[in-house]
Amino acid sequence: MSKSEQTIKKFFDQASRRDFARDFLFRVTSISLRNGAFSMGVDDLVYAKTAKLPTRQIENVSTSYMGLDFNLPGRAKYGDSSAYTIEFYCDAEASLHKRLLSETREVFNDANSTGDYKIADENSTIVLHQLDKNLVAFREYKLIGASIRDCGALEGKISDGTGAVVSFSAQFAYHYFITSVPGNTQEE
Repeated sequence: MSKSEQTIKKFFDQASRRDFARDFLFRVTSISLRNGAFSMGVDDLVYAKTAKLPTRQIENVSTSYMGLDFNLPGRAKYGDSSAYTIEFYCDAEASLHKRLLSETREVFNDANSTGDYKIADENSTIVLHQLDKNLVAFREYKLIGASIRDCGALEGKISDGTGAVVSFSAQFAYHYFITSVPGNTQEE
C-alpha cells in the first residue's frame, strides 16, 4: 500500500487531529462606519444571526504567444464587496433595524438630496472572527472601507404568525479585506 493512498483510517486519524470547522464558530465582532460616527459593538452584534467569510479571487489574463495561451494573474476581485450581507435577529423594539435604517439616511438623504458621498476610509470597517472549539478567535477578517447599502424589511405575519423570532438582513459595501491573527496588526 502506497503512503499517499487515501484510506478511511488516514481520514479518521487526520480528522481526529485537525477536527472540522463548524458553522457556529464565527462572529461579527464590530461594525464601524463613517469613520466611527456609527458603530456597533458586542451588545448589538450578539443579534447577528448569519454572515459569511468574504471571498477573493485573482482574475485571469490570457496572453497568446506563438500559438500558446499563457495565463497570467490579473487584478484582485472581492466577490461580495458590493453586497456583503449580515442577517440580524430583530430585538423586541427593533432598535437595530432603526439604527441601520437611519444609517442609510446618513449615506443618502432623499428629503434634501444630501449625503455622505465621501469614500469610506480605512477606519470604516466590519470585523469578523473565526473561532476555535473553545470560542477563542484565531483569525480576523477586517473589511476595509465599509458603508451601508441596504437595510432589509421586517416581515410581520399578522394572520398566521407563530411567534417565531423576526430577522432582517443588511447589506454593506467594502473596498477590500485583510486577514490577521487577532490582536496582531500584521496581515497574514
